[in-house]
Amino acid sequence: MNRILVIDDDSFICGILKKHLQNNDYQAEIAFSGKSALELFKKINFDLVICDFRLPDTSGLEMLQKIRALKARVPVIIMTAYADIRMAVKLMKIGADDYITKPIQQEELIVLIKNLLAKTDEPVSEKGGMLYSDGAFVVGESEQIKRAIELAKKVAPTNMSVIIEGETGTGKEYIARYIHENSKRRDKPFIAIDCGAIPKDLANSELFGHIKGSFTGAVADKDGVFQKADKGTLFLDEIGNLSYDVQLKLLRAIQERVVSRLGDDKMKKVDIRIIVATNEDLLNEVRNGTFREDLYHRINEFRVVLPPLRERGKDLMIFASHFIKTANDELNRSITGLSPEAETIILNYPWYGNLRELKNVIKRSVLMAPGDIIDRASLPYEILYQERDQLEIHSQGELRSDSMLKNASSEIEKQLIVKTIQEAGYNKSKAARILKIDRKTLYNKMKLYEIEL
Repeated sequence: MNRILVIDDDSFICGILKKHLQNNDYQAEIAFSGKSALELFKKINFDLVICDFRLPDTSGLEMLQKIRALKARVPVIIMTAYADIRMAVKLMKIGADDYITKPIQQEELIVLIKNLLAKTDEPVSEKGGMLYSDGAFVVGESEQIKRAIELAKKVAPTNMSVIIEGETGTGKEYIARYIHENSKRRDKPFIAIDCGAIPKDLANSELFGHIKGSFTGAVADKDGVFQKADKGTLFLDEIGNLSYDVQLKLLRAIQERVVSRLGDDKMKKVDIRIIVATNEDLLNEVRNGTFREDLYHRINEFRVVLPPLRERGKDLMIFASHFIKTANDELNRSITGLSPEAETIILNYPWYGNLRELKNVIKRSVLMAPGDIIDRASLPYEILYQERDQLEIHSQGELRSDSMLKNASSEIEKQLIVKTIQEAGYNKSKAARILKIDRKTLYNKMKLYEIEL
């Protein structure tokens, strides 16, 4: 019998849902706050969670993140009022499985639960492939990916630190999750953090925590990701973006297995496994003096390299077919495949954004296709005219190398930023260095121009 956790501060709604779930042969538990829900979630092996978007002590976003950290594959349904639907859709984009609006239509909820539980019951293939964001295992046939999966499977049961190398969008976080979920720590937290997205002055706090008053803005005590990942796995993405002084503190934490929060003299022992990812050559960074050699050797106990999509041959079409199916479900379309011309274009495009870029292109093409196949006209401009775009960006090279962005019009500036990020393999820190601006400025400009990559 499947166990379901209902989280809502409305006791009347909880009572009705619990009774209805029990009448449909589900075991149901109730929690009226985020704190009590997490305590229950740690004690009981739930198969699905129904969580209200607004809770008295937390938000649906925070609950989703904490639940995913404890058990990555458990389905989460967000309950929301009609006015919060837009936020519920955003939560789906970052990991929620579905949402349902109040007042709850009980039969609709049961159908939704049955569909989500049926998905989680599907066996996960271990044939060469790549983990993807919906938790499924998309099969591939290339020897490079089979080798990478075999290495991940071999190192998973150990406590060895792992470096996962690969371009942006090759699936580094999902390989890290695969290693965690096949390890002895599978029932403990998996905490992932993007080091490239942490502001430099907050890196210490994000990694190791802080106590109230330790710096301006520290209004309460906070644990860092090291404390949150205790007994589990800590995944540090884009580790090469950490500053040299933070790298030193990271080295000590990994070596001594103790951490202290910013402003606190007390040391706390932590038992964690470290998995890091990078789309840069860390050894080259060591030679350039931007990455500590002692830290590199400490984390480089085992290495898994993920091949770029353009080197995986016909795997491209396997992924394209998968993304067509998911886009059909999401957009209510019935696209059956690609025309021969569109397939040729897809196979010849370099895919510097790898799986992430391919997914976005296929989704847009499914939406734009006039019939039941994706033809040449359905593909985005940048896929069809990549060579022309490369000529344009090279002709603007003088602008970029001389006065950079300051003399460019807003449209040219936007194009420069997009193309530079693509040329940098979607590494935003590298792109910022090429553009001769700091990373924060780059993020601000991406927000200004609504650039989503």
